[in-house]
Amino acid sequence: MRNNVKLLSIISIAAALAGGTITALNNNVETAANSTVEAASITLPSGYTKSAIIKWNQTGRASKALINASKKGMIENTYSGAGSDDTLVNVTNLSHSQKVELSKYTLSLINSARHQLGKKSWTYKAGALHFADRVAEQYYSHNKSCWDADHYVPGIKRAAKASGLNSRVSQVYEDEAALPISSTYHTNMRTMSALKNQIHFNVKQMLFGGFYGSYSQMNDSSRYTEWEHAGDLLGCRTKHYDAKTKYFGISFSGLRGDSSKISVHMMGVAKRYIQNYKKFNR
Repeated sequence: MRNNVKLLSIISIAAALAGGTITALNNNVETAANSTVEAASITLPSGYTKSAIIKWNQTGRASKALINASKKGMIENTYSGAGSDDTLVNVTNLSHSQKVELSKYTLSLINSARHQLGKKSWTYKAGALHFADRVAEQYYSHNKSCWDADHYVPGIKRAAKASGLNSRVSQVYEDEAALPISSTYHTNMRTMSALKNQIHFNVKQMLFGGFYGSYSQMNDSSRYTEWEHAGDLLGCRTKHYDAKTKYFGISFSGLRGDSSKISVHMMGVAKRYIQNYKKFNR
Protein backbone atom coordinates (compact mmCIF):
# COMPACT_ATOMS: atom_id res chain seq x y z
CA MET A 1 0.00 0.00 0.00
CA ARG A 2 1.44 3.33 -1.01
CA ASN A 3 -0.60 5.72 1.09
CA ASN A 4 -0.90 5.85 4.83
CA VAL A 5 -4.26 4.41 5.78
CA LYS A 6 -4.27 2.99 9.28
CA LEU A 7 -6.66 0.41 10.66
CA LEU A 8 -6.98 0.88 14.39
CA SER A 9 -9.71 -0.46 16.62
CA ILE A 10 -10.52 -0.53 20.31
CA ILE A 11 -13.22 -3.12 20.87
CA SER A 12 -15.24 -2.89 24.07
CA ILE A 13 -17.18 -6.13 23.65
CA ALA A 14 -14.63 -8.71 24.72
CA ALA A 15 -17.03 -11.60 24.25
CA ALA A 16 -16.99 -11.04 20.51
CA LEU A 17 -13.34 -12.05 20.48
CA ALA A 18 -13.51 -14.77 23.11
CA GLY A 19 -10.97 -17.52 22.79
CA GLY A 20 -11.99 -20.10 25.39
CA THR A 21 -9.93 -22.04 27.90
CA ILE A 22 -6.14 -21.75 27.97
CA THR A 23 -4.28 -25.00 27.44
CA ALA A 24 -0.67 -24.15 26.62
CA LEU A 25 1.88 -21.35 26.55
CA ASN A 26 4.20 -20.66 23.63
CA ASN A 27 7.69 -19.60 24.70
CA ASN A 28 9.27 -19.90 21.27
CA VAL A 29 8.71 -23.64 21.49
CA GLU A 30 6.59 -25.70 19.15
CA THR A 31 3.42 -26.72 20.99
CA ALA A 32 1.37 -29.83 20.38
CA ALA A 33 -1.41 -27.71 18.96
CA ASN A 34 -4.81 -28.97 17.97
CA SER A 35 -5.05 -26.11 15.47
CA THR A 36 -5.95 -26.50 11.83
CA VAL A 37 -6.31 -24.11 8.92
CA GLU A 38 -10.02 -23.42 8.68
CA ALA A 39 -11.87 -22.87 5.41
CA ALA A 40 -12.70 -19.33 6.43
CA SER A 41 -14.44 -16.92 4.08
CA ILE A 42 -15.88 -13.43 3.79
CA THR A 43 -18.99 -12.66 1.74
CA LEU A 44 -19.08 -9.50 -0.37
CA PRO A 45 -22.60 -8.02 -0.25
CA SER A 46 -24.59 -6.82 -3.24
CA GLY A 47 -23.35 -3.40 -4.33
CA TYR A 48 -19.72 -4.22 -3.54
CA THR A 49 -18.24 -4.34 -7.04
CA LYS A 50 -14.90 -4.17 -8.83
CA SER A 51 -15.90 -0.97 -10.58
CA ALA A 52 -16.86 0.70 -7.29
CA ILE A 53 -13.51 -0.19 -5.67
CA ILE A 54 -11.54 0.95 -8.72
CA LYS A 55 -13.53 4.19 -8.85
CA TRP A 56 -12.66 5.01 -5.25
CA ASN A 57 -8.97 4.22 -5.81
CA GLN A 58 -8.90 6.43 -8.90
CA THR A 59 -11.06 9.32 -7.68
CA GLY A 60 -11.47 9.03 -3.91
CA ARG A 61 -15.25 9.02 -4.33
CA ALA A 62 -17.39 6.25 -2.85
CA SER A 63 -20.93 5.60 -4.01
CA LYS A 64 -23.72 5.27 -1.48
CA ALA A 65 -24.13 1.67 -2.66
CA LEU A 66 -20.48 0.89 -1.80
CA ILE A 67 -20.76 2.48 1.65
CA ASN A 68 -23.97 0.59 2.39
CA ALA A 69 -22.49 -2.67 1.11
CA SER A 70 -19.44 -2.14 3.31
CA LYS A 71 -21.60 -1.56 6.38
CA LYS A 72 -23.48 -4.74 5.57
CA GLY A 73 -20.21 -6.61 5.09
CA MET A 74 -18.90 -5.55 8.49
CA ILE A 75 -22.14 -6.37 10.27
CA GLU A 76 -23.11 -9.65 8.59
CA ASN A 77 -19.75 -11.42 8.26
CA THR A 78 -19.76 -12.74 11.81
CA TYR A 79 -18.41 -16.27 11.25
CA SER A 80 -14.62 -16.27 11.34
CA GLY A 81 -13.91 -19.98 10.96
CA ALA A 82 -11.37 -19.53 13.75
CA GLY A 83 -11.95 -22.97 15.23
CA SER A 84 -11.42 -23.80 18.89
CA ASP A 85 -7.66 -23.86 19.39
CA ASP A 86 -7.16 -22.69 22.97
CA THR A 87 -3.37 -22.68 22.79
CA LEU A 88 -2.18 -19.46 24.42
CA VAL A 89 0.48 -17.66 22.38
CA ASN A 90 2.62 -14.57 22.56
CA VAL A 91 1.66 -12.89 19.28
CA THR A 92 5.10 -11.28 18.96
CA ASN A 93 6.90 -14.58 19.61
CA LEU A 94 5.02 -17.11 17.49
CA SER A 95 6.58 -20.32 16.25
CA HIS A 96 7.25 -20.66 12.54
CA SER A 97 4.48 -23.22 12.11
CA GLN A 98 1.99 -20.91 13.83
CA LYS A 99 2.90 -18.05 11.48
CA VAL A 100 2.49 -20.37 8.50
CA GLU A 101 -0.93 -21.41 9.81
CA LEU A 102 -2.00 -17.79 10.33
CA SER A 103 -0.72 -16.80 6.89
CA LYS A 104 -2.80 -19.53 5.28
CA TYR A 105 -5.83 -18.66 7.41
CA THR A 106 -5.58 -15.00 6.36
CA LEU A 107 -5.19 -16.07 2.74
CA SER A 108 -8.40 -18.08 2.95
CA LEU A 109 -10.22 -14.86 3.87
CA ILE A 110 -8.54 -12.75 1.19
CA ASN A 111 -8.97 -15.36 -1.54
CA SER A 112 -12.63 -15.96 -0.71
CA ALA A 113 -13.26 -12.28 -1.48
CA ARG A 114 -11.01 -12.28 -4.56
CA HIS A 115 -12.82 -15.27 -6.05
CA GLN A 116 -16.17 -13.48 -5.78
CA LEU A 117 -14.75 -10.78 -8.06
CA GLY A 118 -13.29 -13.29 -10.50
CA LYS A 119 -9.71 -12.81 -9.30
CA LYS A 120 -6.97 -15.42 -9.02
CA SER A 121 -5.83 -16.63 -5.61
CA TRP A 122 -2.86 -15.21 -3.77
CA THR A 123 -0.53 -17.95 -2.51
CA TYR A 124 1.51 -18.58 0.60
CA LYS A 125 5.27 -18.40 0.06
CA ALA A 126 8.00 -18.97 2.63
CA GLY A 127 9.93 -16.04 1.17
CA ALA A 128 6.96 -13.73 1.74
CA LEU A 129 6.73 -14.88 5.37
CA HIS A 130 10.46 -14.25 5.87
CA PHE A 131 9.92 -10.79 4.37
CA ALA A 132 7.03 -10.17 6.78
CA ASP A 133 9.23 -11.25 9.70
CA ARG A 134 11.98 -8.87 8.57
CA VAL A 135 9.46 -6.03 8.34
CA ALA A 136 8.13 -6.82 11.83
CA GLU A 137 11.70 -6.80 13.19
CA GLN A 138 12.33 -3.40 11.57
CA TYR A 139 9.21 -1.99 13.22
CA TYR A 140 10.13 -3.40 16.63
CA SER A 141 13.81 -2.42 16.47
CA HIS A 142 12.93 1.19 15.66
CA ASN A 143 9.88 1.28 17.96
CA LYS A 144 7.45 1.91 15.10
CA SER A 145 3.87 0.74 14.89
CA CYS A 146 0.49 1.00 13.22
CA TRP A 147 -0.24 3.87 15.59
CA ASP A 148 2.32 6.08 13.81
CA ALA A 149 1.29 8.55 11.12
CA ASP A 150 2.64 6.42 8.27
CA HIS A 151 4.05 3.04 7.32
CA TYR A 152 7.68 2.65 8.40
CA VAL A 153 8.91 2.92 4.82
CA PRO A 154 12.69 2.97 5.54
CA GLY A 155 12.33 -0.29 7.47
CA ILE A 156 10.17 -1.87 4.76
CA LYS A 157 12.78 -0.93 2.16
CA ARG A 158 15.61 -2.46 4.22
CA ALA A 159 13.57 -5.63 4.68
CA ALA A 160 12.78 -5.70 0.95
CA LYS A 161 16.46 -5.42 0.03
CA ALA A 162 17.39 -8.20 2.47
CA SER A 163 14.66 -10.35 0.88
CA GLY A 164 15.85 -9.89 -2.70
CA LEU A 165 13.02 -7.49 -3.56
CA ASN A 166 12.98 -4.13 -5.27
CA SER A 167 13.67 -1.63 -2.49
CA ARG A 168 13.59 1.47 -4.69
CA VAL A 169 9.88 1.45 -5.43
CA SER A 170 7.41 3.21 -3.18
CA GLN A 171 5.61 1.30 -0.42
CA VAL A 172 3.91 -1.38 -2.51
CA TYR A 173 4.12 -4.36 -0.16
CA GLU A 174 2.43 -3.82 3.18
CA ASP A 175 -1.19 -3.79 4.29
CA GLU A 176 -0.96 -2.89 7.96
CA ALA A 177 -3.52 -3.13 10.73
CA ALA A 178 -3.68 -3.21 14.51
CA LEU A 179 -5.06 -6.07 16.56
CA PRO A 180 -8.23 -4.91 18.36
CA ILE A 181 -7.74 -3.97 22.01
CA SER A 182 -10.41 -5.14 24.43
CA SER A 183 -10.84 -5.61 28.16
CA THR A 184 -9.88 -9.25 27.63
CA TYR A 185 -7.12 -8.81 25.05
CA HIS A 186 -4.92 -5.88 26.01
CA THR A 187 -1.50 -7.55 26.03
CA ASN A 188 0.46 -9.59 23.47
CA MET A 189 -1.11 -12.81 24.78
CA ARG A 190 -4.21 -14.51 23.39
CA THR A 191 -5.31 -17.92 22.15
CA MET A 192 -4.80 -18.95 18.54
CA SER A 193 -8.55 -18.91 17.95
CA ALA A 194 -8.87 -15.42 19.45
CA LEU A 195 -6.00 -14.26 17.25
CA LYS A 196 -7.73 -15.64 14.16
CA ASN A 197 -10.93 -13.89 15.21
CA GLN A 198 -9.03 -10.62 15.38
CA ILE A 199 -7.34 -11.17 12.02
CA HIS A 200 -10.79 -11.85 10.57
CA PHE A 201 -11.89 -8.47 11.95
CA ASN A 202 -8.79 -6.78 10.47
CA VAL A 203 -9.41 -8.23 7.00
CA LYS A 204 -13.05 -7.10 7.19
CA GLN A 205 -11.82 -3.61 8.06
CA MET A 206 -9.53 -3.62 5.03
CA LEU A 207 -12.22 -4.79 2.65
CA PHE A 208 -15.07 -2.74 4.01
CA GLY A 209 -14.16 0.92 3.99
CA GLY A 210 -11.34 0.91 6.54
CA PHE A 211 -13.98 0.78 9.28
CA TYR A 212 -12.75 2.00 12.65
CA GLY A 213 -14.63 1.86 15.92
CA SER A 214 -16.65 -0.56 18.02
CA TYR A 215 -19.40 -2.94 16.97
CA SER A 216 -22.07 -0.47 18.03
CA GLN A 217 -20.72 1.99 15.44
CA MET A 218 -20.78 -0.34 12.43
CA ASN A 219 -23.92 1.28 11.00
CA ASP A 220 -22.34 4.76 11.06
CA SER A 221 -21.46 5.76 7.47
CA SER A 222 -18.82 8.24 8.66
CA ARG A 223 -16.74 5.30 9.92
CA TYR A 224 -16.15 4.07 6.34
CA THR A 225 -13.56 6.27 4.67
CA GLU A 226 -11.14 4.31 2.46
CA TRP A 227 -10.99 1.36 0.09
CA GLU A 228 -7.27 1.49 -0.69
CA HIS A 229 -6.59 -1.66 1.30
CA ALA A 230 -9.47 -3.32 -0.54
CA GLY A 231 -8.01 -2.18 -3.84
CA ASP A 232 -4.72 -3.84 -3.00
CA LEU A 233 -6.09 -7.09 -1.55
CA LEU A 234 -8.59 -7.49 -4.39
CA GLY A 235 -6.44 -6.24 -7.26
CA CYS A 236 -8.83 -3.36 -7.89
CA ARG A 237 -6.65 -0.26 -7.64
CA THR A 238 -6.58 0.18 -11.42
CA LYS A 239 -8.29 -1.35 -14.43
CA HIS A 240 -5.22 -2.98 -15.94
CA TYR A 241 -1.99 -2.63 -13.91
CA ASP A 242 -2.74 -4.64 -10.75
CA ALA A 243 -0.78 -7.87 -10.32
CA LYS A 244 -2.92 -10.90 -11.13
CA THR A 245 -1.64 -12.67 -8.03
CA LYS A 246 0.85 -12.20 -5.19
CA TYR A 247 2.87 -14.21 -2.70
CA PHE A 248 1.76 -13.65 0.89
CA GLY A 249 2.95 -13.87 4.48
CA ILE A 250 1.89 -12.33 7.79
CA SER A 251 3.84 -11.32 10.89
CA PHE A 252 3.35 -9.18 14.00
CA SER A 253 5.32 -6.62 15.99
CA GLY A 254 4.92 -4.98 19.37
CA LEU A 255 5.98 -1.73 20.97
CA ARG A 256 8.55 -1.51 23.74
CA GLY A 257 6.82 -0.64 26.99
CA ASP A 258 3.28 -1.10 25.64
CA SER A 259 2.26 -4.71 25.12
CA SER A 260 -1.31 -3.72 24.22
CA LYS A 261 -0.37 -2.33 20.80
CA ILE A 262 0.25 -5.10 18.26
CA SER A 263 0.82 -4.23 14.61
CA VAL A 264 -0.18 -6.72 11.91
CA HIS A 265 2.05 -6.82 8.84
CA MET A 266 0.33 -8.43 5.84
CA MET A 267 2.91 -8.56 3.06
CA GLY A 268 1.95 -9.14 -0.57
CA VAL A 269 4.72 -9.61 -3.13
CA ALA A 270 4.07 -9.40 -6.86
CA LYS A 271 6.54 -11.33 -9.03
CA ARG A 272 7.51 -8.13 -10.84
CA TYR A 273 9.25 -6.92 -7.67
CA ILE A 274 11.38 -10.04 -7.05
CA GLN A 275 14.91 -9.21 -8.18
CA ASN A 276 16.83 -12.07 -6.59
CA TYR A 277 14.89 -15.32 -6.31
CA LYS A 278 17.72 -17.02 -4.43
CA LYS A 279 17.56 -14.44 -1.64
CA PHE A 280 13.75 -14.35 -1.68
CA ASN A 281 13.46 -18.13 -1.37
CA ARG A 282 16.19 -18.41 1.26
